[in-house]
Amino acid sequence: MPHPIYNTLKAIPLFHDFADHEIDEFISLTDPTLFRAGDFVMRQGHPGDCMYYVAEGLCRAMDKRGDRIVELADFVPGCIFGELALFDQGPRSADVMAVTDSILLKCTDGALHAMAGVYPSAAFKFVLGTVREIGLRLRKANKRYVDHVLGEP
Repeated sequence: MPHPIYNTLKAIPLFHDFADHEIDEFISLTDPTLFRAGDFVMRQGHPGDCMYYVAEGLCRAMDKRGDRIVELADFVPGCIFGELALFDQGPRSADVMAVTDSILLKCTDGALHAMAGVYPSAAFKFVLGTVREIGLRLRKANKRYVDHVLGEP
């Protein structure tokens, strides 16, 4: 019997090309965890060693500077966050809080290596999807920066 979030993942573009057993393996390696509304998933400045994949719910990234809090992004099912820490183990650049009860999949370096050992094709698909997401974010950030410099809305 498939995991309760199996159908949720199968409907998300990143997992369209995954075989059923690859999705099952991904779920087992990433330990689906419930975060209640108001729980912090990660804290700005803390060491990072994993990324998260939103299976259900809504999470929000926020940057805190002194007394100011700036909302950076919302993450809905299908979104990833914390991905840079998976590759560079650097400190977290923002707080991320569950806005609603959320089920997140935690992908560690160990989980990715385990998947690569058993299902290298699935690991490749996941890394490629992650790189695409990073690229989309970089393109959006570049556009916002250039629009800001040029004074365009």
